[in-house]
Amino acid sequence: MGPRRIRALLRKFPELEDITKLSKSDLMQVEGISSDLAAKTKGIDLELGKKAEDKTASIGARYLTYWDSGYPEHLKTIYDAPVGIFVIGEIPQLPCLGIVGTRQPSHYGKKMVKLLTLDLIKAGFCIVSGFARGIDTWAHKTVLKYNGSTIAVLGNGLDICYPGENRKLRELLLENGAFISEFIPGTKPDAVNFPKRNRIISGLSKGVLIIEAGKKSGAIITALNALDQNREVFALPGQTDSTKSVGTNRLIQQGARLVMTVDDILSEFQHQSPPKQVELLPALNREEEMVFQKLSQNPIHIDELCIQLKKDTPEVLSTLLMLELKNIVQQHPGKLFTKSI
Repeated sequence: MGPRRIRALLRKFPELEDITKLSKSDLMQVEGISSDLAAKTKGIDLELGKKAEDKTASIGARYLTYWDSGYPEHLKTIYDAPVGIFVIGEIPQLPCLGIVGTRQPSHYGKKMVKLLTLDLIKAGFCIVSGFARGIDTWAHKTVLKYNGSTIAVLGNGLDICYPGENRKLRELLLENGAFISEFIPGTKPDAVNFPKRNRIISGLSKGVLIIEAGKKSGAIITALNALDQNREVFALPGQTDSTKSVGTNRLIQQGARLVMTVDDILSEFQHQSPPKQVELLPALNREEEMVFQKLSQNPIHIDELCIQLKKDTPEVLSTLLMLELKNIVQQHPGKLFTKSI
């Protein structure tokens, strides 16, 4: 029985405490409840819900129903809003913007998700994403790095960390926002759960930004949900010969707002563009300054860097390591380096 039918049932029987005490004919008075569904509902095991309540409390989470004051108002406006959500952490009281994309982003995708997420944080948005590998994780990490606010919507129970490599990120993000799931604790991250998860990402948000997505990507499902929910859809254009950009380029063809800078998003909401700020660098010595000035957001190979600096590889690598430790340089596979700010 989906959320719309459950809400219809509770409108019909507002004082209901035990659903199994309703007769089959009572249940069939509710629009959308067939004879077969009524019979199945009569046989449900209420212990499942009680166990879920106990488990929720034991992990420091809470369950918010559609009728509770803490339930996100923006999520209530979608036609199939969850009857309840499990929440751990504090839901930020800020306008939300969803960011989703491929699980295998290119360097371009990683670069743009960091830049756009940072500017959206500066503009006062809470970033909503799905905690998946790839673009989702990069968005959450950027929020963490710049002390923004975020909501991670899961396709599994709150007591399960998926993907497993994000365990440390999960712990840190709880200081900056909330994790939300429609699924009871113990629910595994099965594929059928993620389309349901995606409608919550868009439902919480004023709009969604798609950064790199294949033809049949889950991010495209999020975009379609957003359209159904009367949310804005934004897409980052990509190379026409890249499989990672087929989905985003097609969304733009079909009317999604093309995004080159954060202003393309903010203008849709009549939102002030964030002031351009100079990122404060940590103190650098002369050698570190020389190496850092040769880097950009485009990857450069260690050999090319050494040629430009006219220095030996071990010396430059040693300096790059110090810059990595200061979180202003990032190393990529193949001995490629970029600025990380």
